[in-house]
Amino acid sequence: MAAAEEKVAKSAEVEEASDDEFAGPDITYVCKKILDKLKEKLKKNEEIPAEAVIELTFPEELAPEEIMVPVDMRGIPDDYDNIGLMVEKLGPKGTAEAWIKAAEDFAANVEKEP
Repeated sequence: MAAAEEKVAKSAEVEEASDDEFAGPDITYVCKKILDKLKEKLKKNEEIPAEAVIELTFPEELAPEEIMVPVDMRGIPDDYDNIGLMVEKLGPKGTAEAWIKAAEDFAANVEKEP
């Protein structure tokens, strides 16, 4: 029985170590201009279309001179496979708020990043 308990304990340690590997930065980059537009829309309490939020994650469609800013996705609840699922679950406004919070989180913790 002691051997079985030891295996369970080791398995838990390995699982915990695996989780720790992903506890680090989850940084991605988005277009500053689009992020700023979303902030303005939220500030003015305007409707945010899903397309406006989805634009954030398609940098290949941006002009080369567009400025990209880092966002820290660790603060976003749940793990979304793509922006479409995020919009589906949170709605366009909730998704915009989540991305803005991710940008604020990065800015607040930039000194702590390796």
